[in-house]
Amino acid sequence: MSSFRSLLSLLVVLCVLSATHVASAKVLRTYKGKLNINTASAADFARLPGVGEVIGFHLVKEREQRGHFTAVRDIASVKGITPRVYEAIKGHLALEGESDLQVRIDLNTVTKPILLGLPGMTAGEARSIINFRKNRPFTSVEDLLLVPGINEKRMHELSEWLTVATTQRR
Repeated sequence: MSSFRSLLSLLVVLCVLSATHVASAKVLRTYKGKLNINTASAADFARLPGVGEVIGFHLVKEREQRGHFTAVRDIASVKGITPRVYEAIKGHLALEGESDLQVRIDLNTVTKPILLGLPGMTAGEARSIINFRKNRPFTSVEDLLLVPGINEKRMHELSEWLTVATTQRR
């Protein structure tokens, strides 16, 4: 009985480690365009790498207290913006003009929960995309046409949100 418990404990540990490894897989995103820091909402800020909802909220509150940001570097002093986060996002920020930031998620690293958060995504489509990727990686967004249930119209709709990143995972 003792060896059974030891084996069971070992299995539980292995399952936890396995789940942790899968959960820590990095979803790659590509960023194009600029985000106007003087008009962006907390949700807009949260789309930036390393900035979540809480830091986005801090950025909006800081802007409200100041009236507006006078330089992009002003956000570096906001609670939660570390030097590393600032370096990652500063190239995507602007003081004025229309926000045109586009964030696309890599088809080869996107998770099912993220897919299900895309506009109009069904559980069947998400499952088909993940299953297709198990057999071969996506080489372009057009590969979605090879996924059962995805037609040309749907592929074009999804191309607003998805990409195939050229950056290699480390």
